[in-house]
Amino acid sequence: MVRALVLAIVSLLAILPVQNGYAAFPERSIRLVVAFPPGGSIDVVARILAEKLRAGLGQTIVVENRAGAAGNIGAQSVASAAPDGYTVLMTTSAIAISPWMSPTSLDPGKDLVAVTRIALSPYVLVVRPSLPVKTLDEFIALAKAEPGKLTCSTYGVGSPPHLALELFKRAAGIDVVHAPYRGFGQALPDLIGGLLSCSVETPANIEQHVRAGTVRPVAVTSPAALEMFPGAAPLSALYPDVIVEGWQGIFLPAGTPQAVVERINAEFVKAVRDPDVVKRLRELGFDPVGDSSEQATAVFKRDYERFGTVIRELKLKAE
Repeated sequence: MVRALVLAIVSLLAILPVQNGYAAFPERSIRLVVAFPPGGSIDVVARILAEKLRAGLGQTIVVENRAGAAGNIGAQSVASAAPDGYTVLMTTSAIAISPWMSPTSLDPGKDLVAVTRIALSPYVLVVRPSLPVKTLDEFIALAKAEPGKLTCSTYGVGSPPHLALELFKRAAGIDVVHAPYRGFGQALPDLIGGLLSCSVETPANIEQHVRAGTVRPVAVTSPAALEMFPGAAPLSALYPDVIVEGWQGIFLPAGTPQAVVERINAEFVKAVRDPDVVKRLRELGFDPVGDSSEQATAVFKRDYERFGTVIRELKLKAE
């Protein structure tokens, strides 16, 4: 009896590592699928993280770019992979937008599990210097006084800056015409020349132009004011729902064991908080995050639902 009991306990201890997911995982290399082309900021960040993750997980992290359909192709490939933690998705907040913009069988809320957000960047509403406004209140007053006359650029239809603009317009009750450009570099000459009134852009893209005086920041889409643009008021101070931040995030296939989700989360969070990674992220214009799976899920669901509402109302489609 005693011998049989001892053998049973030994057998149970032998399989526990596999069941709890910590000691046994990972036993082989992990594929980190980046849903965008090589060379972009998210690809650069993925490769920075891969070096740190290799030490923490004790396995090779193979970065694989699966670009296309605004991130849907890479996301779909991970959603259909085995839910064992060996296929990981790194994507952007486009995952809360692109399924609404293009036909796809992907339902990210059901097919994927949010693990953590790596980094984020808010957006800044800037105006041309000749526009007679210096504050958010003055911008709103001018837009209400001249409905349909102000034009505002973003880097594309359905982009996070575009949806931030639309949320702002709806909340403030103003009529500002959206003017999509391929990038801020193309919009800047028209902004300086007076063809555009304003633009919604990332801090990294406009910081040097603010210092040069070629554009003036009047508002930010972050929950609080940004240190680099102290005079730009948060839109959320007047309109609490208008918080829009572009983010990079990690996802796993739905059905991945919770213990594996927690291990992946812990290793990514540790990598994101590494001083070298923090420095590199800030150099790229991002704020490091490294939040819990629950927090990342809440942000994703918030963005997915409200962006979907705006996209359906405006009948937006991918260009």
